[in-house]
Amino acid sequence: MGRAKDEMMRYEEEAPMREWIEDNYGCDIEEDSQEWEEAIEAYDHHCEQQYQLEEDNYWQAEFEWFLESKTQIGIFNNQIGSVDTLLDTDVDTNTQFSLFVMLHAHVVAAVEAYLASTFIHTVTGSDELIRKLVETDPDFSEMKFSLKEIFERHEGLKLTVAAHLKKLIFHRLNKIKPMYKNVLNHDFGDVTWLIHAIQVRHHCVHRAGFDTEGEKVQLTVRSIRQLISNAQLLVSFVESHVNPAEIRR
Repeated sequence: MGRAKDEMMRYEEEAPMREWIEDNYGCDIEEDSQEWEEAIEAYDHHCEQQYQLEEDNYWQAEFEWFLESKTQIGIFNNQIGSVDTLLDTDVDTNTQFSLFVMLHAHVVAAVEAYLASTFIHTVTGSDELIRKLVETDPDFSEMKFSLKEIFERHEGLKLTVAAHLKKLIFHRLNKIKPMYKNVLNHDFGDVTWLIHAIQVRHHCVHRAGFDTEGEKVQLTVRSIRQLISNAQLLVSFVESHVNPAEIRR
């Protein structure tokens, strides 16, 4: 009975493949034949292409949001405003710790998202900055393309650049700080506080607020408000450099 059930489940799982093979190779193809093996390989290749197409469509939409969005500072301010409101929520001690864990991680994520989206939007909006990025970033300088690929890549250069930048982990300050400095001529200055906040955030995200020794991370209303203050100063500092017109409004 178990074997029959396994065979039935296997047949059901293979149903989409069999249907595709019938549509593309006909109904007369015999299983275990050379043609059947070739059909299976063709089906696997078809599935890979479909997956890649879906993946490309997803990232295309994701990258276009980065390219077209002009509300990075607005999104950041809304996120920070929500944290401020939640800090005033009256909850019991146990719940409060969980709330602090989530809020600390959220503030750091808001900073990361702002730095990422602002850099991508600013750089991909300027041919001069794209060239500067390509010339100063080792990952780009080491890429090799055929002549055909050069023309194809040139047509979608902004998306290629955005794709590369999106893949970067934007809380890797050792990578992001020099990119801002080399491409946008902007130095963050001393961000020791952010390095520490990212380390704490790692405990918040991966261990629900406990460090590797099993101890709770030290989070309070005061520590989160200080983090908010530091984050706002950094974002304001970056914004005044990359979007000075927005600051004057």
